Amino acid sequence: MLPDKKKGLINYLRSFKLESRLEIFDQVLGLRTRYLTVVMENFENSHNISAVLRSCECFGIQDVYLIKDNAPLNFHKYVAMGSYKWLTLNKYNRKKELNSLKAVNDLKAKGYKIVATTPDPNAFSLTDFNIDEGPAAFVFGTELTGISECIKQKTDHFITIPTHGFTQSLNVSVSAAIVLNTITQKLHSSRVNWSLSENEKQDLMLEWLRKSIPKVDLIEKRFYDNMVLY
Repeated sequence: MLPDKKKGLINYLRSFKLESRLEIFDQVLGLRTRYLTVVMENFENSHNISAVLRSCECFGIQDVYLIKDNAPLNFHKYVAMGSYKWLTLNKYNRKKELNSLKAVNDLKAKGYKIVATTPDPNAFSLTDFNIDEGPAAFVFGTELTGISECIKQKTDHFITIPTHGFTQSLNVSVSAAIVLNTITQKLHSSRVNWSLSENEKQDLMLEWLRKSIPKVDLIEKRFYDNMVLY
């Protein structure tokens, strides 16, 4: 879509939303980032998938990569609370045993460092992670065995969440929430240019408006019909 036409459509669709809602859209867009992303590899529990999606949305992570071998991707709507509606979901569930490799290679091609969490106390501490080293993709593995050997071989950094109890492992959705809270705080206090570009903001705004306006197809048709008339 041409930039002027896209901008015109966005302004037209904005007229169908309350000003208070548009203020929230603008505020959230200003805090969205693609500097960080999250990868979920073969989660078994739909509650955990949904909880991590909810955390991603809450902490401003726009892109999420979902790897799922041998099974469809299911969300638990009462846990996710509609969070996936506002996220960009990249799904890898079509090629058995090659999904993880394809996802990691795609992320590396986009310039992401692969960061995997591990309960190993000798791994690099989350609190010491250097946010300035470049875009990072945080990978969380299946609840039972963690990340696959494929991911391990492609990982640039292993990090651990410091714990102080007898139980040294956390639920995967809790781990994700802790990691995202810690890392986004580091990001927002850094000098890293982590914001979306203006074009990315426009694309997302258009997507969100389309998802939140009833009968938006008819409304868009009216917009284009009026363009032809004038």
